[in-house]
Amino acid sequence: MNLPFKVNEREKKYLIYGALVVVLIIGFNIITWYSDKKNEINEVTDAKLFMLEKQLGKIAEKGYLEKYSAAVRKELERQERSLLRGEKPPVAAAALQRTLKEMASSLGIDVKVERTVNPVDAEIYLGIPVEIGFKATTDDLKSLLIKIKKASYLLTVSEMKVRVTNINNPRTIYTTLVVTGFIKKVGEEEKVMKEAKNAA
Repeated sequence: MNLPFKVNEREKKYLIYGALVVVLIIGFNIITWYSDKKNEINEVTDAKLFMLEKQLGKIAEKGYLEKYSAAVRKELERQERSLLRGEKPPVAAAALQRTLKEMASSLGIDVKVERTVNPVDAEIYLGIPVEIGFKATTDDLKSLLIKIKKASYLLTVSEMKVRVTNINNPRTIYTTLVVTGFIKKVGEEEKVMKEAKNAA
């Protein structure tokens, strides 16, 4: 290549070195830009992967929670079949009194006293206590307690008082039992579910 001006050997070397330096600087800038861009893309990709994994985790967790919720609801429905019949406390208390008298009668126990006690608040349920008083042998009392435990209704003996009526025959005792059954509060379950949804 003929230049319009004369360049000696020394100047030619400087020009070649200068051109090489410029090429190296441009190359370095291109490599740096590419490396920065690659890191930036990797960071964005990692962030997107992290978000995707998080979303997939939420979807998987949601599926598990839905299954767990369905299982809990099914178990709750099964347990609620053991609640007393009747939405109002007086109706449920009358049903419980009738059940207890039938249990006692099947063992030859004559119930002398029966009365309802004030309902007890138990979150979405109401405890319906009924008091009964009777004279029986210790064996009959034991049999009655077993019947209460095995009843189709969910019943608990919340209080028991025992006193001997005849010192000469301590096997016969006078017993007062407070037996509690349960009913669901009307509209309370929907309220609890709504509160749980709002909290979530």
